[in-house]
Amino acid sequence: MSSVSRRDRLRAKRQPLDRERILHAAVELAERQGLEALSMRTLGSQLGVEAMSLYHHVESKQALLDGVVETVVASMDVSGMHGEGPWEARLKEGFRAYLRLAREYPAVFPLVGRRPVRTLAALEPVDVALGVLMAAGFPPRTALYAFRTLSSFAYGYALSEIRGFAMESASAGGAPRRDVEGDAERFPNLAEVLPLAGATEHDVEFEEGLDVIIAGLKKMHGLPGGLGNA
Repeated sequence: MSSVSRRDRLRAKRQPLDRERILHAAVELAERQGLEALSMRTLGSQLGVEAMSLYHHVESKQALLDGVVETVVASMDVSGMHGEGPWEARLKEGFRAYLRLAREYPAVFPLVGRRPVRTLAALEPVDVALGVLMAAGFPPRTALYAFRTLSSFAYGYALSEIRGFAMESASAGGAPRRDVEGDAERFPNLAEVLPLAGATEHDVEFEEGLDVIIAGLKKMHGLPGGLGNA
């Protein structure tokens, strides 16, 4: 863990301490050193203050983590879901932004889908996506179901990409691939697909996954047409 220099501490002390500054520093610390390194003591050291000073702005470590999620989600670009154009295309743009968020904040992103939402700032992308679905003709209950289905896929895909897809790891060589290839009669399907797994284009795969889910939701709930150029 890199130490904070005396010069950095003095510079930090000259800046006013507030909740926004604390949360942005927490995000930066987590992305640089990992979530496990995020503590009030370490964060205070980075900001050039005693840990107890932070509690005037965030009352607990749990509140700090909630604020970290709020800060990251608030940076998500939801503009692609506004405006005109096919609702499918606008909805997909929202989930593309979600994947970009995971790639920009790989250390913090796992918290986004794991912690209960306690701050209003973290709810805007959800509200906008639900609005797109309801404007397309999904009743509120069905829109909620559709959103949960799409967000579960997107969250799971993003986590797999961050942590490394198991199939791609196995395809890279080493014992798992050699074992499968050496016993192809027992694992004929794996032996056939493992050499292909490493060449997967993640953006294409993600897009196709969204297309399949959206097409299925439309068919299930009687909405007209295919995806077209979405």
